[in-house]
Amino acid sequence: MKIVITELQYQKVVFSLLDTLYGPKILFKKDEDIFEILSNDGQEIFRLYTKTGKSKGCKRDMLVLSQTIEEIEGYLPPAVLRKKLFSKTILSYVNEKTNLDIDCIDFPYGIYNNDETYFENRYRFNVKKNKKTTTK
Repeated sequence: MKIVITELQYQKVVFSLLDTLYGPKILFKKDEDIFEILSNDGQEIFRLYTKTGKSKGCKRDMLVLSQTIEEIEGYLPPAVLRKKLFSKTILSYVNEKTNLDIDCIDFPYGIYNNDETYFENRYRFNVKKNKKTTTK
């Protein structure tokens, strides 16, 4: 049996998951050209780069920390994390909570090869251009 959900339903599920994991109130603090985005309990969950460290074509590039991805992977399959919809939903959530107007997302994800060797890769996506990005 195949279950089909709409984009709005998907967004509600991911928003609820993020609210449960990190609290309904997301805070941030600024350090020169970097914003640390914090959960309700003060744990850094995202990092926003505005000058150095951002991908090509991005004004504000949000890095999802490895620890945050590991927590989210406990609830969502890893294959879902490498999709445009997931990237757009995470950015919508953070933009809604912080009003920072973030346009790009960058996060690590791990995959296993056929021989069970684990390696880490990166997914970079620009929401405003609706395409994957590269580093400078």
